[in-house]
Amino acid sequence: MEEQRTFVNDLILRLQREAEWIASKHPPPEFYTRFKAPLALARKLFFTNPVLVRLRRMVEPILQEDMGHGLFHSTRVGIDAAALIFVELESDHIGHIKVERLMVLGLICGLLHDLCRDEAGHAEAGAREAEEILRKFPLGPREVKCICRAISNHEAFIAPLPCDPPWSQLISDCLYDADKFRWGPDNFTHTLWYMVNHQGITPQELIEKFPWGMTGILRISETFRTPTGRQFGPDIIETGVAIGKEMYHYLLQHFRQNAHD
Repeated sequence: MEEQRTFVNDLILRLQREAEWIASKHPPPEFYTRFKAPLALARKLFFTNPVLVRLRRMVEPILQEDMGHGLFHSTRVGIDAAALIFVELESDHIGHIKVERLMVLGLICGLLHDLCRDEAGHAEAGAREAEEILRKFPLGPREVKCICRAISNHEAFIAPLPCDPPWSQLISDCLYDADKFRWGPDNFTHTLWYMVNHQGITPQELIEKFPWGMTGILRISETFRTPTGRQFGPDIIETGVAIGKEMYHYLLQHFRQNAHD
């Protein structure tokens, strides 16, 4: 049994490397080329802001990397959410310090949004867990409420609860869009393989599930909530779908060849 498990793990790793190679042939989605400056600022805040540095150390052991929703995923969600906040506020001419503070809240949302990923109703459960954790941090009550509402609102195909004031609604919408950006290339270069390995899915079973999964990914393009997300999100999803189609053909070819060996 152990030898079989090791073989499956090695095979999945090889499939992940193939998916990464396929993805490398595609140009990055426009969001990541047009908004390099906001993304760089978001990364800087993520790795230097004292609250985020402390919070990251605290929650890293809790985040479930074996399901593909660990620190890698949460970091990318937070950085994209913070960049979206910057872009959405760029025309409002509000103070630089206030924008950075809202970006920090977006980064916190990204870091905490999947704390309870393996639980039923994981968004609500994650919001409750986040509230407990954030009591130990220098955040105002409205900021904590904003973060927790955004986390509870991040699940796809479920109507979100309204947020107040408007800056809280913005953070909620940006977290959702940033999380759904991961349904693009990240899904095929990272998340899928962790989930396949965690659930013990064989490549043959994956082939059977692939068309259904692709249908769900395409549906997400209609759900983006911010103007920036609606403009650039579908391109991210389309890039992911293109990678997924190539990977599906590779899987079919791989197993057709094996059937004749």
